[in-house]
Amino acid sequence: MKIGITFDLREDYGIDRNSQVFADFCHPDEIGYMANAVRANGHEPVLIGNMFRLNRMILDGTFDCDMVLVCDEGIQSRNREAIVPALLELNRIPYIGSDAYCMGLSQNKYHCKLVSQALGIDCPKGIYLSYGQAVPEETDAFPLIVKPNEEGYSMGVFLVHDRKELLDAVRYNYDNYHEGVLIEEYVRGKELYAPIVGTGDDAYVLGIGIARYADGSDIDIFSLNDKCFSPIRDEIPDLSPKARDQIIRASLQLYRHLECRDFGRCDFKLTDDDRAVLIEINPRPGLTKNGPFENCAQAVGKTYESVMGEIIESAMKRLTR
Repeated sequence: MKIGITFDLREDYGIDRNSQVFADFCHPDEIGYMANAVRANGHEPVLIGNMFRLNRMILDGTFDCDMVLVCDEGIQSRNREAIVPALLELNRIPYIGSDAYCMGLSQNKYHCKLVSQALGIDCPKGIYLSYGQAVPEETDAFPLIVKPNEEGYSMGVFLVHDRKELLDAVRYNYDNYHEGVLIEEYVRGKELYAPIVGTGDDAYVLGIGIARYADGSDIDIFSLNDKCFSPIRDEIPDLSPKARDQIIRASLQLYRHLECRDFGRCDFKLTDDDRAVLIEINPRPGLTKNGPFENCAQAVGKTYESVMGEIIESAMKRLTR
């Protein structure tokens, strides 16, 4: 089977390699790593590229894949992660990953937070500012987290300690992303992740991991600078049964409610008193070398390639129902 892989690179959009405004792109090494894992499962990988290349291939009749592994992110649109699934669905092309509705809803952090809270999942308290809205005078329970409502990869995320820093962070996000902003309580604790494989009742949490600095110290807030420029190592943390159960239960509850498909990841803050607080869900997480999926796979005796096989199998199974 030919499996096309969609992805986008910084150079596709003329983004400098050191940019700290836009950074939510694949790394060239990651693309080759995914392609090799697809090949290891007996399939032929086809490197498609971004949404524009996919669209051209469909329009000019050169698209020749049986299925597409959707790994692109897009840029500067609240629909950016939903475009490729919608395009594939319109053309009746099977694909691996969540559909356009799931991607669009999860990309809106505020809306997804409202859904999570309605399900009883613990989330940080906070407020949403629509684009250009003034910061309320009573917003003063510092420190606070400021983030753009529809971006990923920790772009535009700031920890602020006073009103000047708060106003500067909000203005930075308005100026660079032209979208609403979330202002949330700062939750002190370890930042954990839970990769998920499968669909519906077959979905399961592969494991629970943590990213630490190269020296072994904990990362309080996993910033864009950390992700782009700091040496990071992924490990398996020592968790209490209570913490593990909270994370697994909340992850699967939200993943299934949003009808995420094939693979995804939930991120949490775990407080000192073992309270798991949801940061966000990502139905299109990176499948990076030595990253969350490979880290958790190795901890349970699996390989990156075998997990990629499970992701592909999940898509094939639901598409033949």
